Amino acid sequence: MKYAVVIPAFQAAATLAPVIAAWRTMAPASEAILVIDDGSTDGTTEVAKREGATVVRMAVNSGRGAARARGVQETDAPFILMCDTALTPAPDFMSQAIPWFADSKVGAVFAYVVQQEPKTFVERWRGRHLFKSAPPVQNRRALLATSICILRREAVEQVGGFDAALRAGEDADLGRRLLAAGWDVVTDPTLWALSHTRDSAHGLLGRYARWNSPQGVWGRAWLRQFAYAVKTMAREDLRAGDPLAALLSLATPFYQLRRR
Repeated sequence: MKYAVVIPAFQAAATLAPVIAAWRTMAPASEAILVIDDGSTDGTTEVAKREGATVVRMAVNSGRGAARARGVQETDAPFILMCDTALTPAPDFMSQAIPWFADSKVGAVFAYVVQQEPKTFVERWRGRHLFKSAPPVQNRRALLATSICILRREAVEQVGGFDAALRAGEDADLGRRLLAAGWDVVTDPTLWALSHTRDSAHGLLGRYARWNSPQGVWGRAWLRQFAYAVKTMAREDLRAGDPLAALLSLATPFYQLRRR
């Protein structure tokens, strides 16, 4: 199985080095480790080069869809292992993920994300509502998340690849097209990656909105989101004895609000 590691990166100098090092150890048979620097100004390119990765630098920040599309274009490997810049894989990630592709119907396999032991109410909220506390059940018709995944090139190209115009939600968009074309998109509870991100409350709420409603919500859809935040998310926080986290939950629908 020939594959390349693609790491889309933006302002990732602080977290990138251990990610590259992890994949160099985890995936020594990869054809390349490519860092797609999406217009960073913090030294991301220099860190990537120092760690021995091949860097493709985009002239201006163009967003997640464009960076991922460029990563696919920059390698002709039949399988593409894509990973965010603050995630390191579980030790058995490759041995657990690769066998799925013996099935020619599988177009993508992805992992769930866990965090280190939370130290703040922001991190407790993130584990509870963004990463979720429990691993997902095995599902062959899952909605794709590209935080850490392996993609079959044939499948990605057949459905037109990543939409370079999308600054968020590009993974769910690709996943829907893969499923519609008859490909399996697999989430496997044995696959996980560790997040090293330290979020502020503002940054975390923005990320929650990008992950869950990248095009925004309004009208009745927004009212449903508000009801979910009150009746489900905030209630879970209060049951956990975490009132500050409940305040974050109540703020989520306002970060999801967009105008037509």
